[in-house]
Parts: sequence; C-alpha cells; structure tokens
Amino acid sequence: MEQSTALARLNTAHAAVKAIDGGPGGAAAWFAAYALLPADAAPDRTAAAMQAVRAELKAALGSWRAPTGDLLWIYAALLASHGKTASSFLKVRAQLKDGEKASGTGRLHAGGSRAALVLTLADATSAQAVRRFFAIKQAIRPPWWRANPEVTDMFAASHAARDNSPEAVRRERELALPVFEAQPETRGLKREGARLSALYQQPAADVRDRFLSLREAIKPHRKMRYAGNRHVWIEWAAQGVTPADLPVIEANMETLGKVPQTGAARLRLAQLVWLSDRTDGSLGAVSAMSALIAAQMAAMIAVTTATTAAVTATAGR
Repeated sequence: MEQSTALARLNTAHAAVKAIDGGPGGAAAWFAAYALLPADAAPDRTAAAMQAVRAELKAALGSWRAPTGDLLWIYAALLASHGKTASSFLKVRAQLKDGEKASGTGRLHAGGSRAALVLTLADATSAQAVRRFFAIKQAIRPPWWRANPEVTDMFAASHAARDNSPEAVRRERELALPVFEAQPETRGLKREGARLSALYQQPAADVRDRFLSLREAIKPHRKMRYAGNRHVWIEWAAQGVTPADLPVIEANMETLGKVPQTGAARLRLAQLVWLSDRTDGSLGAVSAMSALIAAQMAAMIAVTTATTAAVTATAGR
C-alpha cells in the first residue's frame, strides 16, 4: 500500500524531533512529531520552535508544576505547531488557577494545564472563556464517586472553546444517555458515549451503531484487537471511524512498527494518521476543532499510560 501523506510527514517530523539533544523518546517522540504536523514550516524549524517553547515553559513552571516530563514536550509541540506562545498558555493557566477556588467546581487537573492547553489552542483565552469553562465544568461535574478531574476539565474546556453553553452541553448529554443505556452492549459505556457524542457533535444513535459495528469488525484484526479496548472503539465511533476504515488503520499500524505498543500508542497513532489523511475539508464527520481535541486526547492518554506502565514495570522488578 502506498504510504499516506500524513505518514510520510510524520516520519520526517519524527526524525527532526529525535535529532534534538535531550529531546523526548519512545512514544512521546512520536506524538510530539504528530503534534507538529499542522505547522507549515519545515520540520526542523518547527522542532526548533517546539524546543524553544518547551524551554520557556520549563523556566516558568520548574520541575514540579504540570506539565512535566514527556508531557511538557507534547504541550510545547502542540503550542508551537499552532503558532501559540508559552506566555499565552501560562496566562490562561494562571487565570484558571486564580478562579479555581471561587468557582466551587473542585480542584483543577494538573493545575489547570490541560484546560489551558485546549483553550489556548482554540484562541479562547479571554476572561469570558475562562468563566464559561468553570460554568460548563459545574454543569457536567459528576458526583464525587464518579469524579475524574482529568476527564471533566478536558471536556469542559473543549466545550468552552466552542462557545457552547452549560445548558446545551448538559442537555445534549442527557438526551444521549438513554440511547446508549437501551442497548445491552453499550449500557456500561452510556456516560462515555454520551459525553463523546456531545463533544464531537454526533447523533448518539450513529455513534452507538458505529461502535457496535466496530466491535464486531475488529475481531479478525488480531493486533488491533489486542492493543485496543471498548473505550478506544467508542471514541473512534464518535470520531467517525467505520469498519471500512479498519484496513487503512491496520496498515498504518504495521508501518508504524517502531512505535512502542505500551499504552496502545501505536494503535492510537495509526488512527490519528488516518484522521489526518481525511481531505474533504471538514475531516468528514469530525470538525477541525474536534480533530485537534482527538489528537490531544490520544497523545495524553498514550504518553501518560506508557509512563505509568514503565514505572510500574520497573517497580515490580
């Protein structure tokens, strides 16, 4: 199969990232390279811009305030490739921290870094956007026994970046819940399916049906089946993946043989390459903003999971 345009650009960007002395390694290097793809400049120039943004973030945040480690490279890559500065991100992060206590929405994940990244990339950096974030967070905040600040902050910021109202987000989720609850195969994913349908602005029934189709179609694809799980498939369904797309994603996965498997990094990157190769102007069923969110979610999940797995494996020796 002929190599896709996104795959070729990814390999070039990865080479530029790996050329950085002391730069990211493993899965982080690949996701940093992917994050650089939206930039128009040559990969070596964009990689240098990423390095500069990372140095500014490191100087401002130190070694203990989030983001740290490999995630700092991912943040820097996303900011640099979209022409955003470290100072713009830091300003929004500070605004979020300032409003944290008064909002009554609980603690921010990673000191507000995740939310600040989404808002900065979407040019939603005004005080009004920050207030909207907290209002949406309050509207979608689950009870304490289901609380996950990482998820809540990410989704609240993504909706705030689109200028969605708290009422609309809550209503869309509530309307989607029974659609997933009515089907035995998706009942355990009802909240996940509802929030993804609302985030990607997809009819819940379409997401449910795509998930059910993917669930069956993935069975003959052994490597993909072992690398992923139902949470990955529901996410893909919300992003518009159908069984017809699986051979392309599988081929990407085979080509990306050097990408670590830990944290489903290779599988997620293979799907992101598929997403980048959509050339119909609106990325098919997924808007440009949603595609950006998809890239962030996959990178954060894969790198964080890979890092956690590596620490656990080391501790168990």
